[in-house]
Amino acid sequence: MKTPHRTTIALVSGVSAVAALASCSSGAASQDTADEAVADTSAAPAEPEYADGTYTATGSYESPAGPETVGVSITLEDGMVMGVEVTPEATNPASQKFQTQFASGVADVVMGKPIEGLTVDTVSGSSLTPDGFNAALVEIAADAHA
Repeated sequence: MKTPHRTTIALVSGVSAVAALASCSSGAASQDTADEAVADTSAAPAEPEYADGTYTATGSYESPAGPETVGVSITLEDGMVMGVEVTPEATNPASQKFQTQFASGVADVVMGKPIEGLTVDTVSGSSLTPDGFNAALVEIAADAHA
């Protein structure tokens, strides 16, 4: 009968030792996790800052009729587009038509969006005007970058 008693004591001792080790390692794991969280917070890249205001630029692009330009005015608040105005400057009648269509629809695409990395694709059927608009956006973002 001594054998079962010794087995029980050994088993209880083993479980106690495992529980003690587990509590030590979970405390260390919690500390490591906390250290990682602090490290992640401090390593976060800073967001670029843009000065509030209204900025204008002229964007150029190549159309089948030759080089064209489009005027762009963007109002920024906290790095967000809060106003946009596109002024058609095309000399070719077809390009003028596409720029006018683009100007009427671009606000729906860019309003309330961050200027950082903003690009525009086809708007209202105009497939080339966005090239000039995007060129102007790059210039405006550079001018507004504080």
